[in-house]
Amino acid sequence: MLALVLLLAAALCAGPGLRVAAAQAAEKQRILSITSEQLSRGIVAELIWADGQLIVQGAFVAPSGEIKAEYHVVPADGAGIRRLDGPSTSAEAYWRRKAGRVSPTGLGRITSASDSKMPYVGIGSLDRRLRDAADMGGVQQRHVLTLGTLVLFERTSDQPPYDGESYSWSPAELNRIAYVDGKGDLWVARADGGRPQRLLRGDYTLPAWSDDGRAIAVAERKDGGRRWEISIVHLPEALRTRPPLP
Repeated sequence: MLALVLLLAAALCAGPGLRVAAAQAAEKQRILSITSEQLSRGIVAELIWADGQLIVQGAFVAPSGEIKAEYHVVPADGAGIRRLDGPSTSAEAYWRRKAGRVSPTGLGRITSASDSKMPYVGIGSLDRRLRDAADMGGVQQRHVLTLGTLVLFERTSDQPPYDGESYSWSPAELNRIAYVDGKGDLWVARADGGRPQRLLRGDYTLPAWSDDGRAIAVAERKDGGRRWEISIVHLPEALRTRPPLP
Protein backbone atom coordinates (compact mmCIF):
# COMPACT_ATOMS: atom_id res chain seq x y z
CA MET A 1 0.00 0.00 0.00
CA LEU A 2 2.71 2.46 0.97
CA ALA A 3 4.50 2.07 -2.34
CA LEU A 4 1.43 3.12 -4.32
CA VAL A 5 0.78 6.55 -2.85
CA LEU A 6 2.11 10.04 -2.94
CA LEU A 7 3.93 11.23 0.13
CA LEU A 8 4.08 14.67 1.69
CA ALA A 9 6.18 15.31 4.79
CA ALA A 10 5.12 18.01 7.23
CA ALA A 11 8.11 18.92 9.37
CA LEU A 12 6.22 19.42 12.60
CA CYS A 13 9.30 20.31 14.59
CA ALA A 14 10.17 23.17 12.27
CA GLY A 15 8.53 25.93 14.27
CA PRO A 16 7.58 26.68 17.87
CA GLY A 17 3.95 27.10 16.86
CA LEU A 18 3.67 23.34 16.40
CA ARG A 19 5.25 22.24 19.67
CA VAL A 20 2.94 20.36 21.98
CA ALA A 21 2.01 22.48 24.97
CA ALA A 22 0.73 21.20 28.28
CA ALA A 23 -3.06 21.28 28.28
CA GLN A 24 -5.92 20.05 30.43
CA ALA A 25 -8.11 19.16 27.44
CA ALA A 26 -7.53 17.94 23.91
CA GLU A 27 -6.67 20.87 21.66
CA LYS A 28 -6.91 20.68 17.86
CA GLN A 29 -4.54 22.63 15.62
CA ARG A 30 -4.91 22.65 11.83
CA ILE A 31 -1.54 22.36 10.07
CA LEU A 32 -2.35 21.63 6.44
CA SER A 33 -5.08 22.07 3.87
CA ILE A 34 -4.76 20.22 0.57
CA THR A 35 -7.19 20.06 -2.34
CA SER A 36 -8.23 17.13 -4.47
CA GLU A 37 -6.75 18.96 -7.46
CA GLN A 38 -3.36 18.96 -5.74
CA LEU A 39 -3.81 15.21 -5.25
CA SER A 40 -4.55 14.68 -8.97
CA ARG A 41 -8.23 14.41 -8.04
CA GLY A 42 -7.30 11.81 -5.46
CA ILE A 43 -7.74 11.44 -1.73
CA VAL A 44 -5.74 11.49 1.48
CA ALA A 45 -5.30 7.78 2.18
CA GLU A 46 -3.20 7.59 5.36
CA LEU A 47 -1.32 9.56 8.02
CA ILE A 48 2.00 8.23 9.30
CA TRP A 49 4.48 9.51 11.87
CA ALA A 50 8.16 8.82 11.25
CA ASP A 51 11.34 10.44 12.56
CA GLY A 52 9.44 13.30 14.20
CA GLN A 53 7.53 14.13 11.02
CA LEU A 54 3.96 13.56 9.86
CA ILE A 55 3.70 11.92 6.44
CA VAL A 56 0.48 12.65 4.57
CA GLN A 57 -0.16 9.81 2.19
CA GLY A 58 -2.43 10.39 -0.81
CA ALA A 59 -3.57 8.23 -3.71
CA PHE A 60 -5.25 8.80 -7.04
CA VAL A 61 -6.50 6.60 -9.86
CA ALA A 62 -5.14 7.12 -13.38
CA PRO A 63 -7.45 6.96 -16.44
CA SER A 64 -6.13 3.44 -16.99
CA GLY A 65 -7.56 2.42 -13.62
CA GLU A 66 -4.13 1.98 -12.06
CA ILE A 67 -3.17 3.54 -8.73
CA LYS A 68 -0.42 6.06 -9.42
CA ALA A 69 2.02 7.97 -7.25
CA GLU A 70 2.63 11.70 -7.49
CA TYR A 71 4.64 14.06 -5.30
CA HIS A 72 3.70 17.56 -4.24
CA VAL A 73 5.24 20.27 -2.08
CA VAL A 74 2.40 22.16 -0.41
CA PRO A 75 2.87 25.17 1.90
CA ALA A 76 1.05 24.95 5.23
CA ASP A 77 0.54 27.15 8.26
CA GLY A 78 3.75 27.02 10.26
CA ALA A 79 4.91 23.72 8.75
CA GLY A 80 7.77 23.12 6.37
CA ILE A 81 6.79 20.73 3.58
CA ARG A 82 9.34 18.76 1.65
CA ARG A 83 9.13 16.09 -0.99
CA LEU A 84 9.83 12.44 -0.25
CA ASP A 85 10.90 9.90 -2.83
CA GLY A 86 9.20 7.10 -0.93
CA PRO A 87 8.43 5.75 2.53
CA SER A 88 11.34 5.25 4.89
CA THR A 89 11.98 2.10 6.90
CA SER A 90 10.71 3.86 10.01
CA ALA A 91 7.53 4.92 8.19
CA GLU A 92 6.86 1.32 7.17
CA ALA A 93 7.48 0.15 10.75
CA TYR A 94 5.14 2.82 12.12
CA TRP A 95 2.33 1.83 9.75
CA ARG A 96 2.64 -1.84 10.73
CA ARG A 97 2.39 -0.90 14.41
CA LYS A 98 -0.43 1.60 13.91
CA ALA A 99 -2.57 -0.61 11.70
CA GLY A 100 -2.02 -4.05 13.23
CA ARG A 101 -5.01 -5.97 14.52
CA VAL A 102 -3.16 -6.70 17.81
CA SER A 103 -1.95 -3.96 20.16
CA PRO A 104 1.83 -3.51 20.56
CA THR A 105 1.61 -5.00 24.06
CA GLY A 106 -0.64 -7.87 22.98
CA LEU A 107 -3.40 -6.77 25.38
CA GLY A 108 -6.01 -5.93 22.75
CA ARG A 109 -7.13 -7.63 19.54
CA ILE A 110 -9.37 -6.05 16.89
CA THR A 111 -11.91 -8.27 15.16
CA SER A 112 -14.05 -7.52 12.13
CA ALA A 113 -17.43 -8.76 11.02
CA SER A 114 -19.63 -8.11 8.01
CA ASP A 115 -23.20 -8.96 7.20
CA SER A 116 -25.58 -8.22 4.35
CA LYS A 117 -29.17 -7.21 4.19
CA MET A 118 -31.46 -6.59 1.29
CA PRO A 119 -33.04 -3.14 1.06
CA TYR A 120 -36.76 -3.15 1.66
CA VAL A 121 -38.32 -2.87 -1.79
CA GLY A 122 -41.93 -3.79 -1.17
CA ILE A 123 -43.94 -6.98 -1.11
CA GLY A 124 -43.25 -9.64 -3.69
CA SER A 125 -41.55 -12.93 -4.38
CA LEU A 126 -37.92 -13.37 -3.32
CA ASP A 127 -36.92 -13.45 -6.99
CA ARG A 128 -38.68 -10.14 -7.64
CA ARG A 129 -37.21 -8.55 -4.50
CA LEU A 130 -33.70 -9.63 -5.50
CA ARG A 131 -34.12 -8.10 -8.97
CA ASP A 132 -35.51 -4.89 -7.48
CA ALA A 133 -32.66 -4.76 -4.93
CA ALA A 134 -30.11 -5.13 -7.73
CA ASP A 135 -31.77 -2.29 -9.64
CA MET A 136 -31.55 -0.12 -6.51
CA GLY A 137 -27.87 -0.80 -5.89
CA GLY A 138 -27.80 -4.34 -4.55
CA VAL A 139 -27.63 -5.66 -1.03
CA GLN A 140 -26.23 -3.47 1.74
CA GLN A 141 -22.97 -4.49 3.44
CA ARG A 142 -22.55 -3.59 7.12
CA HIS A 143 -18.99 -3.68 8.47
CA VAL A 144 -18.10 -3.57 12.18
CA LEU A 145 -14.74 -3.41 13.97
CA THR A 146 -14.69 -4.37 17.64
CA LEU A 147 -12.09 -4.38 20.42
CA GLY A 148 -13.27 -6.66 23.18
CA THR A 149 -16.85 -5.52 23.80
CA LEU A 150 -16.18 -2.04 22.41
CA VAL A 151 -17.49 -1.20 18.93
CA LEU A 152 -14.75 0.90 17.35
CA PHE A 153 -16.26 1.57 13.97
CA GLU A 154 -19.36 0.68 11.99
CA ARG A 155 -20.54 1.61 8.52
CA THR A 156 -22.67 0.38 5.64
CA SER A 157 -20.63 0.39 2.45
CA ASP A 158 -19.46 -1.76 -0.45
CA GLN A 159 -15.93 -1.42 0.91
CA PRO A 160 -14.86 -2.71 4.33
CA PRO A 161 -12.51 -0.46 6.33
CA TYR A 162 -8.85 -1.25 5.73
CA ASP A 163 -6.51 -1.85 8.65
CA GLY A 164 -5.65 1.44 10.30
CA GLU A 165 -8.24 3.50 8.45
CA SER A 166 -10.30 4.24 11.56
CA TYR A 167 -7.89 3.44 14.41
CA SER A 168 -4.31 3.82 15.63
CA TRP A 169 -2.53 2.09 18.48
CA SER A 170 -0.58 4.34 20.81
CA PRO A 171 3.09 3.72 21.59
CA ALA A 172 3.40 0.53 23.64
CA GLU A 173 4.18 2.36 26.89
CA LEU A 174 0.76 4.11 26.78
CA ASN A 175 -1.22 0.94 26.01
CA ARG A 176 -4.14 2.82 24.40
CA ILE A 177 -5.97 3.11 21.10
CA ALA A 178 -7.32 6.15 19.24
CA TYR A 179 -10.28 5.62 16.92
CA VAL A 180 -13.04 7.37 15.05
CA ASP A 181 -16.54 5.96 15.22
CA GLY A 182 -19.05 5.70 12.39
CA LYS A 183 -20.11 9.33 12.93
CA GLY A 184 -16.54 10.62 12.72
CA ASP A 185 -16.05 11.49 16.41
CA LEU A 186 -12.53 10.95 17.81
CA TRP A 187 -12.20 8.66 20.84
CA VAL A 188 -9.45 7.16 23.01
CA ALA A 189 -9.71 3.93 25.01
CA ARG A 190 -7.46 1.46 26.78
CA ALA A 191 -5.86 -1.14 24.53
CA ASP A 192 -8.34 -3.74 25.76
CA GLY A 193 -11.31 -1.50 24.81
CA GLY A 194 -12.01 -0.31 28.35
CA ARG A 195 -12.72 3.24 29.51
CA PRO A 196 -13.54 4.85 26.13
CA GLN A 197 -13.72 8.63 26.18
CA ARG A 198 -14.61 11.01 23.39
CA LEU A 199 -12.04 13.71 22.63
CA LEU A 200 -13.72 15.61 19.79
CA ARG A 201 -16.96 15.60 17.85
CA GLY A 202 -16.61 16.03 14.10
CA ASP A 203 -16.09 14.21 10.83
CA TYR A 204 -12.58 12.82 11.34
CA THR A 205 -10.74 9.90 9.79
CA LEU A 206 -7.26 8.34 9.66
CA PRO A 207 -6.21 8.91 13.31
CA ALA A 208 -2.45 8.52 13.83
CA TRP A 209 -0.90 8.54 17.31
CA SER A 210 2.51 10.23 17.36
CA ASP A 211 5.61 8.24 18.28
CA ASP A 212 6.19 10.37 21.38
CA GLY A 213 2.61 9.75 22.55
CA ARG A 214 1.80 13.44 22.90
CA ALA A 215 -0.52 14.02 19.94
CA ILE A 216 -2.90 12.41 17.45
CA ALA A 217 -3.08 13.51 13.82
CA VAL A 218 -6.45 13.37 12.04
CA ALA A 219 -7.80 14.16 8.59
CA GLU A 220 -11.10 15.83 7.71
CA ARG A 221 -12.81 15.56 4.33
CA LYS A 222 -14.18 18.96 3.34
CA ASP A 223 -16.37 20.37 0.55
CA GLY A 224 -17.55 16.97 -0.60
CA GLY A 225 -14.01 15.65 -0.96
CA ARG A 226 -12.66 18.65 -2.86
CA ARG A 227 -10.40 19.56 0.07
CA TRP A 228 -8.76 17.83 3.02
CA GLU A 229 -7.63 19.37 6.29
CA ILE A 230 -4.94 17.76 8.44
CA SER A 231 -4.89 18.62 12.14
CA ILE A 232 -2.89 17.74 15.23
CA VAL A 233 -4.82 16.99 18.43
CA HIS A 234 -2.62 17.81 21.42
CA LEU A 235 -3.41 15.45 24.29
CA PRO A 236 -3.81 16.32 27.98
CA GLU A 237 -1.34 14.83 30.44
CA ALA A 238 -3.82 12.20 31.61
CA LEU A 239 -3.82 10.61 28.14
CA ARG A 240 -0.04 10.67 27.85
CA THR A 241 0.43 8.14 30.63
CA ARG A 242 -0.35 4.43 30.82
CA PRO A 243 -3.92 3.82 32.02
CA PRO A 244 -4.52 1.57 35.03
CA LEU A 245 -5.73 -1.95 34.38
CA PRO A 246 -9.22 -2.91 35.61
